Amino acid sequence: MSDKSAPEEGVIFSRETCDSFVQLMIDEFVRRLSRPGLDGAWYRHFILDWLYFDRPMFDRFRGAEFNIQFEGPPVGIDGLHYPLGGFIERQIEWTRISPAEAFDLREKLREAVDETVHTWMAGRDFEFVPAHPEKSFTDRAAADAAVVDEIRAFAGALPDIGEFG
Repeated sequence: MSDKSAPEEGVIFSRETCDSFVQLMIDEFVRRLSRPGLDGAWYRHFILDWLYFDRPMFDRFRGAEFNIQFEGPPVGIDGLHYPLGGFIERQIEWTRISPAEAFDLREKLREAVDETVHTWMAGRDFEFVPAHPEKSFTDRAAADAAVVDEIRAFAGALPDIGEFG
């Protein structure tokens, strides 16, 4: 799979853009990680894997049995991004994979994601619109309650939304 960088990536990932937003990003990360209650707990849970390794996580794929992490920063060559290596986690055990193995596995996982989404979307009508940061809910508690009711309707009785599972 050849993944050539889109022109907008040159702007989004330029040093000038990154430098101008870095403090804003740090402040927002700290704000979200410091939130009380379940929001803060899940923000912290989501990034917990970042603390395991010295190199930053470049990409991650999580399945029911395996958690695959790719180390970065990636090496960019001809529009492709090569991980510095990676880890496959099963239960609470890890195995390290080489950069070549990591590149091969990441490409296969990316292809599988695309194929799965294409198959799943077949026959469904979706409208894709430009991506922008999501606006805050007018009433977050009411919005959360509405989606919990929707989930209960299709899944049956579920444990309280507050339980880790």
